[in-house]
Amino acid sequence: MDDSRASPSAALLSLVRSEYGLAVSGDERDLGGSYNLNLLVAGSFVVRVYGSWVSAERVAAVQGVREGLRLAGWPIAPLRRALSGADFVAFGQRVVEVETYVDAGSPMASWDELSAGLPWLARLHDALRCGPCPPAVTEAPVANHLFAARVHEDTEEAFAALRSWVSTATERRYLAAAEQLVAVVAEVDRFEVPAQLVHGDFWHNNVILDGSRLVRLGDFDFLGVRPRVDDLALTLFFANEHHGRDDLSQARIDQLRRLVDRYDEASEHPLTEVERAALPYAIARTPLTFVRDLADGTPFHRQELVDLRGPEYEWALRALDDPRWLSLGGTAP
Repeated sequence: MDDSRASPSAALLSLVRSEYGLAVSGDERDLGGSYNLNLLVAGSFVVRVYGSWVSAERVAAVQGVREGLRLAGWPIAPLRRALSGADFVAFGQRVVEVETYVDAGSPMASWDELSAGLPWLARLHDALRCGPCPPAVTEAPVANHLFAARVHEDTEEAFAALRSWVSTATERRYLAAAEQLVAVVAEVDRFEVPAQLVHGDFWHNNVILDGSRLVRLGDFDFLGVRPRVDDLALTLFFANEHHGRDDLSQARIDQLRRLVDRYDEASEHPLTEVERAALPYAIARTPLTFVRDLADGTPFHRQELVDLRGPEYEWALRALDDPRWLSLGGTAP
């Protein structure tokens, strides 16, 4: 199985022309994406080519959830059906879908945008809480999440791979930090919190805002069943990264806490005391997700360990040792 990201090709453009009746001109634009190819075609449509590890069953299930939300009024780009009436088509071992291109608003990143966006995450969790949950959406085939209870077993193979290539003093230091973080999480992150269907990547250009109005919600690749507090933690982790990871001041903690309260104010099911207590641990656990990405030891991933992930692991250890950080889930003054 080819586990690389798809690339634009003459064969792909020919398929788009024949299966969807779209004009292709050779000036199509790659819109990016870590795992999927998202290709802007005819100025109005996004051709998404999934990774070869994403099954047709998974794509169909995710499309069903997206369409249910769209029909309920969520701003989700509608799919364009193939000429055959199908919701997606095969391209070798990959699945291809086409959706309408939406270019509006700004990505959720600033503190003001986060303050406007977190209520939408709460409403989304409420909408997904009682919606359909087909088996194929339970767990994403490439997950950006680790369950606290499985943190040892889900990182064991990756750590074994890292030990085989880590060689410099800096690499060894960051590997040790990652292993220590796993041990700390396994010891202290034992909260029993409910799981439900969640978005999985509610951050930046997946969440397009116009003031306080949500104008586009995208990227359901990580849709899955996990604690909603972990989904909230992912957003807060990236927000903290974006605005300066190493700031553990009371002012930064209060900023994050206010976002938690913005989420809670909009939810039909406010966070429980246990969920609030679990939140700072869930945020600090988030960077362990990326240990698995480093396992192959490519030059890119060796540099990623040194420049990004290792510092994140050390930050998480400092955070979990700071009583102020552990109070983050409390109500803001």
